[in-house]
Amino acid sequence: MPEMNRRQAMAAVLSTAAATSMLSPTSSIAQQEYPTRPIKLVLGFPPGGAADLSARRIGEQLARQLGQPVVVENRPGASGNIAATYVARSQPDGYTLFYGSNSTHAMNVSLYSKLDFDPVKDFEPIVLQGKTSNVLSVHPAYPVKSLKEFIDKAKAEPGRISVASGGNATSLHMALELLKETAEIDLVHIPYRGSAAAVTDVIGGQVPAIMDNVPSSLPFIKSGKLRALAVTSRTRLAQLPDVPTFDELGLKGYEVAAWGAFWAPAGTPRAVIARLNKEMNIALKDPQVMAVLYESATVPQGGTPEELALFAREETAKWARVIRRAGIRLD
Repeated sequence: MPEMNRRQAMAAVLSTAAATSMLSPTSSIAQQEYPTRPIKLVLGFPPGGAADLSARRIGEQLARQLGQPVVVENRPGASGNIAATYVARSQPDGYTLFYGSNSTHAMNVSLYSKLDFDPVKDFEPIVLQGKTSNVLSVHPAYPVKSLKEFIDKAKAEPGRISVASGGNATSLHMALELLKETAEIDLVHIPYRGSAAAVTDVIGGQVPAIMDNVPSSLPFIKSGKLRALAVTSRTRLAQLPDVPTFDELGLKGYEVAAWGAFWAPAGTPRAVIARLNKEMNIALKDPQVMAVLYESATVPQGGTPEELALFAREETAKWARVIRRAGIRLD
């Protein structure tokens, strides 16, 4: 090939590459430029809880990896809807992110007649952060020592066994409703304003059983003040290795978890989503992050945005059926 033709061909290749780089939203240049200023991470939970602490720890690790501060902003209320609406209406530039949950992205669409945001159309999925399982426990003096005995007693005494939880329309309540449906038993749900009050009454003998997040009940299970019957995770938990799962005890497919995930407003550039997904997956494997999650009995997840989107769709369909059957509403 003559020298002039070589130069012309090379110029054409370079011109095309430059144009593609300028037009592609997933270019490496775009990824390298983000972020250039602090990132705000919005939570629908009050400060101090397990979700808040884990989100803050991940935010600290992300700040180190990205070279920019990650500022956590708490906007609690309406089962996370206030925070979700705020982020849904924020600029889709990667500088306002949302720590969503099973409430905002799976249950609320069935619990409320109207939401000011669409959990699918108004958000871009980033990554599934972790799952926190629940545990069914009874007072140690209660005359059942296994899940089978509990179910048998419930079938023998329909509508007479009360089970406490930390609140109406929580993952705890949903776990109980799914248990009633799966085991074909009739239980009386006693919702409290938080797990602390519920655990206190069960330990005091006012209510015989409780469906609770593992972190809240764990100290009392270990001290013998509660007897754990089963955990709602698909596999056994490291914190309670001797407590079987509902699935292994015969309720096949039974799994319930309070979960958290990171989302961005719809329209956020794909390059930004890809960068955040990569960095968050790295952060979830950091030993200090994993230690904080372990303390709250949360199992780190990770994965792709597409996997999070699929998981949220499956959870939404699952809880829509349970909520509809149980007739639960929050408005």
